[in-house]
Amino acid sequence: MVPKVAIYDFTDCEGCEVKLVSIREKLLILEKRIDIVNWRLGQEDNKPGPFDLTIIEGTPITQHEVDLLKKLRQDSKVLIALGACATLGGIPAILDKKERAKWYKKIYGEEYKPRGIDALPLSAYVKVDFLIHGCPIDENELIRIFQELLAGKTPAYRGYSVCFECKQANNPCRIINGQPCLGPITQGGCGSICIKGGSPCYGCFGLRQEANVKGLVEVLQGLTDKKEIERYFTMFLSRAFDK
Repeated sequence: MVPKVAIYDFTDCEGCEVKLVSIREKLLILEKRIDIVNWRLGQEDNKPGPFDLTIIEGTPITQHEVDLLKKLRQDSKVLIALGACATLGGIPAILDKKERAKWYKKIYGEEYKPRGIDALPLSAYVKVDFLIHGCPIDENELIRIFQELLAGKTPAYRGYSVCFECKQANNPCRIINGQPCLGPITQGGCGSICIKGGSPCYGCFGLRQEANVKGLVEVLQGLTDKKEIERYFTMFLSRAFDK
């Protein structure tokens, strides 16, 4: 039987779904083995569940989105979080509840009644079977996960950090050169694209397994002040820093 696949999105920039559209030709190779029955951004004819596999981009920040997420979990055999907003809370999670309320008033005025709640990863509400990290995702990583699922395998996370990919690419080590970077605790799979472009790693691929967060923070304290370290973690890994 051909697996029925659904692709949904909550609050996000839709960058990860644009990545999906950009690899449509590669997906067509897999399409003979899967049936995408519901995808708002990619097709007009959409069908309701149940689904064998549901992929969700974005973070739910309204009660309607939270309710829909729970319904999709009930209707799906496998549920996958796609991209940093779904896996970590992403950019929307940078603001905490107190700050969010302040900016609602500043931007929309005192009379505005917001519907938004705190931006949290999908796993804060339901069981998630696998996390495909990235901001945006890496298309090759997505294809790999699809292939492993279709082969009847349980997808595996990368067993190395971004530092391994930096060494493969001959990137100068930012930390050795006195510059903050979250590469040592971040799961590989991105190809160290940010470091290649001259930027630090902010951890959009999530924590690697057995990440030594405390050890990295101690190293970073020798490079910069606490406020700057918090800024690095706040981008994607604020929940890890709070621990």
